[in-house]
Amino acid sequence: MKKTKKFWAVLAAAGLLAASFAGCGSNASANAGSSSGSAASSSAASSSAEGSSASDSGEKKVIKAVTSGTLAPYFYVNDDNELTGVDIDIVKEVFNRLPQYELKIEQADALQGVLSGQYDIAVNNYGYTDERAESYYFSLPYKTSFNEYIQRTGDEPLTSLTDLADRGYKIELSAGSLTANALEKWNTDNPDHQINIVYSNANFQVRYQHIVDGTADVAIDDGPIIDNLLPQFGLEGQLEANEIDEETEDFLFPQNNTYFLFGKNEEGAALREDVDKALKEMKEDGTLSKITTEYLGVDTSPDEKYFDETPN
Repeated sequence: MKKTKKFWAVLAAAGLLAASFAGCGSNASANAGSSSGSAASSSAASSSAEGSSASDSGEKKVIKAVTSGTLAPYFYVNDDNELTGVDIDIVKEVFNRLPQYELKIEQADALQGVLSGQYDIAVNNYGYTDERAESYYFSLPYKTSFNEYIQRTGDEPLTSLTDLADRGYKIELSAGSLTANALEKWNTDNPDHQINIVYSNANFQVRYQHIVDGTADVAIDDGPIIDNLLPQFGLEGQLEANEIDEETEDFLFPQNNTYFLFGKNEEGAALREDVDKALKEMKEDGTLSKITTEYLGVDTSPDEKYFDETPN
């Protein structure tokens, strides 16, 4: 779903985004990793969401979910030290519909936490990659994202990936991220228009400061995240978000959906099956639309065609 910079500016003026981001403060995105969904370790803050009624079989099974908790408006710690956000509300509603389970949500390294078996489900804005699919089961999607260029204020807005390459712009990316994988493919397919990728594990704040000081020239990140981070980092007036053309968006992120991740084992497969049933219900009854609209001012629930089967 394509949403323009102008669209989000109108929403912000109307106060919709301001309400969504209230309370994220210093506990939220300042220490976040890349927008590709890498999880940063953080101090423990937990939340629990119990099913609406006990299952007929008796005692509920505790399901431990994990999130970095540092990526507003998707998951962040509010002023009451509670985890909240789009992804958090969605996963809570999923387990409200699964009374056989009791959900507990904690902050930790999401990928490693699920891989080690310490946690059952990762809730961290993850997109699909073949590499992740080797180690994790993916749920059905629960939301769709869109992206924008971040450039220095006053720089001519980029018009395409060819334009990005021909300007010689440097873009700082985490190896293995969705954007890095896509741009590596671009470089393979376009030897005359090579994009200068600088690999780094720097967080959002460092990457954005690198654009300001000229170490890098551009970033590509999720629109709602950008709208939250630029004022939080005090970079309004120095950096600005510019619209990505639809052809580039489709190349970089052909689905651009986000998923819950489970351990790739028998228990993970069984839990995924239950979660997927709830997600289908939430798509059909409009709950996914309602939650995403509440936070973002627009429906970013995935298209129905993506609910036919999981990615792996």
